[in-house]
Amino acid sequence: MTVIADVFKEIFSMFVADVWLTLAVLVLVLSIAIGIYSTPSSMHLLLGFTMLAGCLLIIVAATVRNTRRMKRQKDQ
Repeated sequence: MTVIADVFKEIFSMFVADVWLTLAVLVLVLSIAIGIYSTPSSMHLLLGFTMLAGCLLIIVAATVRNTRRMKRQKDQ
């Protein structure tokens, strides 16, 4: 039973290791989902590009944050 618990703990820590990253992705997905249900289908392509741009922006921002954090830890 401990193996199953360890697997679930590892999966949980993998998705919630960086709370900022997790919340940013959830907010982006939620806003796109709301946009899909509230706009006509002709706007869905634009929402797809918005999703792509948002994901790329989140990845870049998370990378910059982690790089700065590691640099600060190295300097101390």
